[in-house]
Amino acid sequence: MAKRHNDDERGNDDLTEEKDEITGSATPGSEQSGAEGSASMARRTLLQSVGIAAVGIGGAAAASGSASAAEFTSDPSGEVVVSPGEYEWTDSLDIGSGDALIGDGSPGDVVVRLNSETMDGSVEGRLENVVVRGENPESKSGLSVYPGATIDGFVWPEGGQQSEDRALYTPTGGDERLTIRNSAWANAVNNGAYVDKPPVTMENCASINNNIAGIRVGHRDGTSEDETTYVRNCLVAVTDDIQNDDTNSPNARGLRMRHPGNVVIENCWFVYLDVDGPADLIELHDGAAGSSVEIRNCHFHNDTSRDLVRDKSDDDIDVVIEDCTVSGSGSRAIEPDYDGNGITEDAEASVPLPSAVTGYAAADDVSGIDAGSAPWSDATIESGADEDEDTADEHLIVLHASPDNGGDVDPSFTVDGSISFADEAEPDTDTIVANDDGTVTATSVGLDPDALDSFRFDGSVVDYDVPSDAVVDVSLDGDTTSFAALVGEDDDTTDTEDTEDSGSSGNDDGTTDGDDSDADGSDASTEDQTDDGSDASSLPNQLTVDGRADKKVTRYTFTVSGDVARDADASVVTDDGTPWDRMEDIAEDGKVIGLVGSGVDAYRFDGDITAVTVDGDANISVEYDR
Repeated sequence: MAKRHNDDERGNDDLTEEKDEITGSATPGSEQSGAEGSASMARRTLLQSVGIAAVGIGGAAAASGSASAAEFTSDPSGEVVVSPGEYEWTDSLDIGSGDALIGDGSPGDVVVRLNSETMDGSVEGRLENVVVRGENPESKSGLSVYPGATIDGFVWPEGGQQSEDRALYTPTGGDERLTIRNSAWANAVNNGAYVDKPPVTMENCASINNNIAGIRVGHRDGTSEDETTYVRNCLVAVTDDIQNDDTNSPNARGLRMRHPGNVVIENCWFVYLDVDGPADLIELHDGAAGSSVEIRNCHFHNDTSRDLVRDKSDDDIDVVIEDCTVSGSGSRAIEPDYDGNGITEDAEASVPLPSAVTGYAAADDVSGIDAGSAPWSDATIESGADEDEDTADEHLIVLHASPDNGGDVDPSFTVDGSISFADEAEPDTDTIVANDDGTVTATSVGLDPDALDSFRFDGSVVDYDVPSDAVVDVSLDGDTTSFAALVGEDDDTTDTEDTEDSGSSGNDDGTTDGDDSDADGSDASTEDQTDDGSDASSLPNQLTVDGRADKKVTRYTFTVSGDVARDADASVVTDDGTPWDRMEDIAEDGKVIGLVGSGVDAYRFDGDITAVTVDGDANISVEYDR
């Protein structure tokens, strides 16, 4: 379940006493010049809905908590956005809870070089978009990352290469989730990501040539038994001779589980070349007895004699291996008994480069990565026609709970194909269950009012369950629809005709063919008209949500006292694979609920803006013509 807009852990921003640019009204002590006002809100801004009666000025007060660009600092207070450039590492990182150090610009635009200081420190808040270059000059490098922290875009291609070093380490456990995304680490002598205490979500990461273990997971030190760690879309590789120190020998396991827990490993690649120092690609230790491990849709390329999966627990771990493939000249050994269809041969399977996995070009600078040789040779052409064929039958469904619901709800839907979690889901809360009849059911658990969930599926929607006293809006592949329409029922539960009319004509599989949409994926019949049918061009004011600079998903809502309509001419739908720009935003009774990825959502309106919420990094601007 996606975090609600007003649950952002950064908290509320202070209300400004200056001119209220969002509403175009002037607060006491300020002046409004000219007939046309404009305003903008930039990175990491959260605007809470504000009652206008207390202000007495006909509009909502607004605030922005984004930080201005700054030099690299090891001890940020609040949120510090670092200007693109190259810096020197001068001291241990100290990012406290609620603080953030964020590299501005595109991935890799902020680079910090190691010269004389050790790459170490602690992260309890957020570290984003920082590339570290150079070997560590001393032993015992590594960042201590705590439960609740987020690492998003930390790349260290050279790694420590010194005694007792590691890239990431968790000092404590607990039920707060550690999130590690879009990151890469290499050449650690004593574990790459040593994160086996709290529950972890690790996505789009590359761990290469790390001794002892590339990724070490498990739960202990206060972490509840029912928590689950997820490792998704990650590359774990040994491509060069493994370095060691005098405390150990070369013994590079890929993913190691030494303590109990529930672990899901899916859509990952394990690549072990014929070099000195490899160990088993996945090792389940006897200390993890009683655990459950699911290995799904992974590819193993093994040129070594080591096991694909080794179990040292004497079969005291429940193992599922499903839809996996293998290539290479080495061992195919799988030690544990397991459920599932196991592993099949696929010599032509593609293995993406570290840069493709993480989004950072610097990740390819790890030793032993040769884009022109196997198994990487096919990875550079993955984005062609084959990818389009593979994804043609996959659909994105987004659920939005009405803000008027009396509390959280547990909507569910069933398909005759497969389902996976998408960006707005919470895998540790939401559920996906295989039914005895071959169908699969996804449930959004505890979907709060005004919250979002999203799933990907293939096949058709065949059933659903939504509490009778709740309203859940549905968007399928960018078109607003309803569960009733998807399963072929008459939709008698909708409040207005707009909901039925806004979707494209239905096909037998419960999806839409898009014939009623413009080339940009929007619905021409509704997007540029208000509720009373008037044209958007007749509305004087404009609000724009621009995600092109950050390209991540921003969730937003706003309410106006008059009419509002989408401005199709000013909106931009990108073709870079971001599905959010093609989603039709939900508008009713002057309120818009929207998502933007790397495109632009633009609206025309009249009256005042009475409430705004924003969760994400997109820039928001308002222009008044009064």
